[in-house]
Amino acid sequence: MKRVNVSKKQIGQFAGKWVAIDPKKDRIIAVGKTLKDISPLVSGKVGEEAKIKAFSFKVPRKDEGPYILGLE
Repeated sequence: MKRVNVSKKQIGQFAGKWVAIDPKKDRIIAVGKTLKDISPLVSGKVGEEAKIKAFSFKVPRKDEGPYILGLE
């Protein structure tokens, strides 16, 4: 995981990577190759959802559409 402090307007430079976005600051705060890389910032235990610091998002490459995650 690489910590950053970048505007969401510059999200294109992280194509193909997972980003952690701070909802309060509306900024990208970390970048990783996998979701597991940024998991300390975007996951938590049941009942402690308020402690989660960021949302996760995988930035699509130019030749890809949006990612849709589903449970099977």
